[in-house]
Amino acid sequence: MKPSFFKTVHPFVAACYYLLMLLLTMSTDNPVLLSSIFFGCLSLRLFYLAGKSKRSIIYPLIFMLVIGLTNPLFIHRGATVLFFLGRQPITAEAAVYGLFMGMKIASVIYLFQNMQSAVGMEKFFYLFGKRLPKLTVILALIFRFIPLFRYYFTELNQVQQTFQQTRKLRLREKATYGLDLFGHLFTWLLESSMDTADAMKARGYTTQRSSRLVFKWHFYDTLVILLLGGSGLFYLSVFLPEGAAYTFYPYLEAVGPFIQQQAFYYLFFFIFACLPTFNKLREGITWLILQLRI
Repeated sequence: MKPSFFKTVHPFVAACYYLLMLLLTMSTDNPVLLSSIFFGCLSLRLFYLAGKSKRSIIYPLIFMLVIGLTNPLFIHRGATVLFFLGRQPITAEAAVYGLFMGMKIASVIYLFQNMQSAVGMEKFFYLFGKRLPKLTVILALIFRFIPLFRYYFTELNQVQQTFQQTRKLRLREKATYGLDLFGHLFTWLLESSMDTADAMKARGYTTQRSSRLVFKWHFYDTLVILLLGGSGLFYLSVFLPEGAAYTFYPYLEAVGPFIQQQAFYYLFFFIFACLPTFNKLREGITWLILQLRI
């Protein structure tokens, strides 16, 4: 099957796309743009995790819902009062605003996960190993130790449950057990990070290091970079300051007329945000058609 979109272009192009999406996500509170980014990131993450565990998808969604539910408890702005909790009003505007802020944070998490899957450590070292060697090593250690930390936690917890039978412990004993477990994990993390850092320093990762991979720059990469640059400049300098301002307080602005005013730009942004997803979908359909012809 033909490689996906970001497997065929230069790694610099893929990195620019995700960095641009991160910049756009952090620069806007527009619900339409945030929904487009969130849908594109979540759908692409589902493609990457096809046939694998979906836990990495669930946690950002829970985090998004928690922010949406707790924001009205602390922010009481808005004119549409749903009910009173004690003497504090719970407003619809604060709930909607909190939901979209949680969506923004979840989108950033999914963008980093998709970027890690699309670019990878080898391409990451190829791009930044010569120019920013120490920063590249630090980021590589972070990306590497997050899954290792989770794996070691699961392994250690299973061993401790087998010997200590933690399911039968009382609440205070479970809290003590959790603190001890965290202490073991933190000690292991410090020791492993020091050993890994020393090993990488001895192998020359903290100096200008060449890569075994060679990626050629093609005319197709130039076209994609121009498209990314033009689209990013337009949305950051023209569209976001002027045509994308959405009002949450004191009343929620009507979404229908708000979308109709700039329908073409929203459609283009949706396609732009879902570009890797559409490419993955096209590949899946092509592969299915080829299998049916056999």
